[in-house]
Amino acid sequence: MNKMKLLFFTVILVISFMPFCSAAELSSMEIKNIEKGIEKIKSQARGIQRQGYDELRTIGSETAPYLIELAKDKSANRESRILACNLLGELKAKDAVPALLYVQKNKSYTMRAAACKALGRIAEPATIKPLLGMLDDEEALVRKSTIYALINFDNNIIPPKVTRFLKDKNGSVRFAAITLLSDKLDRRTAEAIRETFLKEKLYEIRLIAAKTLGELKDKGAVDILMEAVIEEPDHFIRKECLISLGKIGDRKAMPALIEALKDDYKDTQLKASYILKDFTGKDFGRDHEKWSSWYKGRK
Repeated sequence: MNKMKLLFFTVILVISFMPFCSAAELSSMEIKNIEKGIEKIKSQARGIQRQGYDELRTIGSETAPYLIELAKDKSANRESRILACNLLGELKAKDAVPALLYVQKNKSYTMRAAACKALGRIAEPATIKPLLGMLDDEEALVRKSTIYALINFDNNIIPPKVTRFLKDKNGSVRFAAITLLSDKLDRRTAEAIRETFLKEKLYEIRLIAAKTLGELKDKGAVDILMEAVIEEPDHFIRKECLISLGKIGDRKAMPALIEALKDDYKDTQLKASYILKDFTGKDFGRDHEKWSSWYKGRK
């Protein structure tokens, strides 16, 4: 019986180590293919670089040690080192973290951005702190890449650290910040998102801000959302504000919802009627007069 147990555990042990053995013992042909792919990535020609990138991605994680060396190679051209960082990120190569942290300090802002992006894809918790440090980089591309990288981490320290970038001078950085905050809902960010909705000029950012206020169920946003439902010139933002009022669920918003039944767009009218029905249990469809009379009578 003991011999059977010993045999069983031996088999399990062998099976467990098989993947590591096969990964470590590459054939001469496999090594040659990897080296060819690396040489193609080192090329100055974009088409050949892309071909090498695709070949190495197809081979998979076995290419990581070669890509790590390329990412650190100061004699290689910048584009090839960036591609090495990108592919290490795609492969989620944890062994590459030290090399990427090294590249993160490079003088080239495009390389710093690539390293941050790759670290985000790998998402090792220990890299949160160095990534947070990159938020203060002078280059917008690095700040943007860092914010998108941080989306992949689950840590409640991140939303408050990113909130200030809703006021960044660069629109793409502000967009990255609101994207992260819409993904990582945190009530501590609500006030800043309200301010963004009121003051931001870029349509896409205001649209996400309106949606996020609803996801946060932020009652502090009810007044500004009510005003936007009536006064906002953009149809899509009006509709998003309407949806957010429905999610917040404050009946204080009913006058704005009733007013939205007169919106120029039928889909906005329908959405307002559905929310009013959810709020009240009544169903007057899109009939503004009936809803108005009912509401006045109720008061």
